[in-house]
Amino acid sequence: MNNPFGLPDAVFNAILESAVTGAVVTGMKEKKSEHDPVVKSVMVAPVEDGAKATKKIYDSYVAAGFNEVQAFELLKLVLSK
Repeated sequence: MNNPFGLPDAVFNAILESAVTGAVVTGMKEKKSEHDPVVKSVMVAPVEDGAKATKKIYDSYVAAGFNEVQAFELLKLVLSK
């Protein structure tokens, strides 16, 4: 195993596995208070709204002087973040 930290392989493998699966155990149970803010459900916009917004961004790139290929590549970059 490529262990750059000098940890025993069993420990390094456990850390790596928990990081990959997102199951890091802190040893402390999360305690909810009645004063904690309540998380409300997130409103999801219809697909058509997203498509319209995407088209507006693409058109703004073309209007700014980018060609169609450049505008599309910029759009892909923005949407992938």
